[in-house]
This record gives sequence, C-alpha cells and structure tokens, in this order.
Amino acid sequence: MSRWTAHTDPEMKVEHVESDEDLDKKATQLASMIRGARHFVAFTGAGISTSAGIPDFRGPEGVWTLKDEGRSRVAPTVSKLKATPTPAHMSLVGLQRRGLLKYLISQNCDGLHRRSGFPPDKLSELHGNSNLELCRSCGAEYLRDYRVRVNGNAVHDHRTGRVCRCGAPLFDTIINFKESLPTRPMDRGFDNANKAGQLVICNMQRTPLDSSATLRVFGRTDDLMRRVMHKLDLMLVLGRYRDSA
Repeated sequence: MSRWTAHTDPEMKVEHVESDEDLDKKATQLASMIRGARHFVAFTGAGISTSAGIPDFRGPEGVWTLKDEGRSRVAPTVSKLKATPTPAHMSLVGLQRRGLLKYLISQNCDGLHRRSGFPPDKLSELHGNSNLELCRSCGAEYLRDYRVRVNGNAVHDHRTGRVCRCGAPLFDTIINFKESLPTRPMDRGFDNANKAGQLVICNMQRTPLDSSATLRVFGRTDDLMRRVMHKLDLMLVLGRYRDSA
C-alpha cells in the first residue's frame, strides 16, 4: 500500500523553502489577491498541521515515505487529541470572520479546523474527522473530545457502538482507502471551488498542479500566513486573531 501512496519520484520528496525576501513579496501578492477575490476558498492538507506535531504523509519524514523506505520515525509527534491549531489554522478563522474566506475544504481528519473555531457550515472535511460520529438515519453529528473509531473494527466497519438520540446506530466519519468520499461535503466543496478563480499553492514539495497556479509559494504555511495576516492588518495573538487597529 505504501508504494501506491508514497512519492515514487525522488525529486517530488525534496522540500524547497524560498528566501524571506521572496516569501514576503509573495505574501504581499497573496494578500492583494485575497482583498480582490469575489469567492476565496481554501483547501488544506496535512502540511498545515505539521507544526502542531502531526506528521504529514509524503514529506521526507512522512508516514507513507517512512513505510516505503522501511524507516522508523525519530522525531517526536503529538497526539491528535493533544495537538492545538497552528497559526495557519487560526489565520483561516480570522479571514472567515472578516468575510474574506468564503469556504474551507480539507483533506485532514485531525479535527484541528473545528477545534480552531472554524464554523462547520463553512467547512468540508473530505476524509472525515477522527472526533466526529454521525447518525446515518437522521443526520445528527456528535463532536467528541476523544477518538470515536473503535480499535479492532474491520477496515470498512464504521460502527462506534453508540446510538443517536433517534435510536439509530452511530458511525465514525473516517474515510479509508477504497471508500467513497462523503457526498454532501464533496458536493459543497465542488460548488464553492467552482466559484473561485485563480489558484495559489503553498507547499514545500512540487505538485502536479504547479504549472496551473497563478502564484506558487515554496514555504511553510505558518510563515506565509503570518505575513499575509499582517499585510491585511490582522494580527494573531495567543492563537486568536484581532484587528491590528
């Protein structure tokens, strides 16, 4: 399985970081694009959570990279239950509350976007949320302060053993390999993405979509978003945002 998910091209594993000067110039450009956007949508992956201590998947020390290369992790990690939202997470909250960010789509199941205070009705978690269980009968959701998936369940058995207020069984929301993405979050994500215009990519590794991007940033999301928030006259303070005025 790791062969299927890890990068097979060694160049794709290499991380690139731009100079502070270039990063600042691109942050200025991105801030201008955000101000002028009619429908700004963000799409996040594992990279936004690495500074919280949660490993990514295809980086040099990523989960699938280590499996593919037969190596064990050396660097310390943080449990998803103990991890806290990063400056990049909180930047997205600030942008949404100011009316600049219209919708957020995420591949992450670590729960940090909801923990950051980002409104669930403006969020599509395409791969589920490790703390969220769902009633398939009435649609009720239950956000827990613990991991809801049952250890030992077969890979496609999502029953949690708990029941909804309506009496129907509850299921975890994690999407495993060979399972379809959840229809409603995916449809809402597509609807919002189709309203957006230019593509901006911030990632330390090259991606297949680089040539399609209007702006390509090689750097850490925290470093970029701190600069963007400053240029938009917003400041991050103790994990929260406020107007710099």
